[in-house]
Amino acid sequence: MDFRTVFARMSLVMVVTILATSCQTSGTRSRRSPPEAAHSGDPKKPSVKTPVAGAPSSPDVQSVLPRPEEQTPQQSTVGGSPGCQKASDETGLKNVSIKVGRGQRTFIRVVNTNYSNKAKHALVIGYHGLGLDGTSPRKDHKWTIIEETAGDQAIFIYANAAGGAWDASESSGDVDFFDEIVSTTGDAFCIDVTRVFVHGFSNGAFFVNSLVAQRQNAIRGVISVAGGGSGTKLPAMIIHGQADPNVGFYSYAPSLLKSYAGVNGCRLPIDIAAKPLGQCQPLDGCPASLQTIFCPWDGNHHWPEFTLPDVWKFISSLK
Repeated sequence: MDFRTVFARMSLVMVVTILATSCQTSGTRSRRSPPEAAHSGDPKKPSVKTPVAGAPSSPDVQSVLPRPEEQTPQQSTVGGSPGCQKASDETGLKNVSIKVGRGQRTFIRVVNTNYSNKAKHALVIGYHGLGLDGTSPRKDHKWTIIEETAGDQAIFIYANAAGGAWDASESSGDVDFFDEIVSTTGDAFCIDVTRVFVHGFSNGAFFVNSLVAQRQNAIRGVISVAGGGSGTKLPAMIIHGQADPNVGFYSYAPSLLKSYAGVNGCRLPIDIAAKPLGQCQPLDGCPASLQTIFCPWDGNHHWPEFTLPDVWKFISSLK
C-alpha cells in the first residue's frame, strides 16, 4: 500500500471521529439546556418581564404586604371608646336604666338604624326643663329634626331628672349621672370621647352651665336655652326669648352671654340691642376654636324651632 492510500484512509478516520464527537456534544447540550421560548424583539437579548401598573401583584410582592390582622385600623375609630370594638343592634329609641351610686337613673337613647361601629359618633346629651322629663326635648322642642339631620353621625341621650329638677351640687348625683351616661354609652357604642355635647332648657340650661365648669375637659360644647349662670371656656350657643316670663331675658341673657364671651376671648362690650331677632349669629372677635353664638328672638319661654339647623351646624362643625 503506497503512502497516498494510507494518508487518505487516515483522513477519512479523522473526519468520521470529528463528526461523531460533534453529534455527541450537540446531543448533550440539547438534553441539559432546553430551547428558549420564542419571543418578540432581538433574540440575542434576554426576555425581561416589566411589572404593569395596576396588574395583580406577584407572589413575592404579596409576601411583603401586611396580613389583614396586621393592617392599620381605620382612622375613623382611632381613639374612640371601647364600643368601637364591638357591633351592636341596639338601635332606635330605647329607655335605659343605669346604676349611679346606690340608685338607678334613667334616660332615653336614640341610635340611628344605620349605626355602624366603624366610625366614631358625637354624643349629645340633653337636659329638660323643671317638672318635665326626657321626652320633652323630642316632643316639645322637636329634636327629632336634629336626629334626622344627623343620621348616623351622633347618638342622642335625653336624661331624666330625679324628681323633675336638675341640681349641679355634689350631693344630688346629677354630675355623676353625666359621667355614667358617657361611660356606659361609650362602652356599648363607638363614641368620639372628644365630642361630647350638652344642651339644656330652663332648669336644664342652668344645670349645663354649671356642669361644664365641673367637667370642662369632658365636654366639647354647650347649648343653653332660656337659662342663666356663668360661662366656661368652651364653644357655646346662647338662645333666649325677649318675652320670656319665667327666666327674664334682660335679667339673665346679657350676663350669661358676656360671661362666655369674656372667657372665650370674644370682643367686648356686646351691644345686645343691636343683635337682630330671629337669627343665630356668632359674636365678633371669638377664636375659631371657641365660637360663641347668640340667638335672641321675640318669643317666650320656649326653644324656637328656627335655631335647630344652627344647633346641628354648631355640633357638626366642632371636630
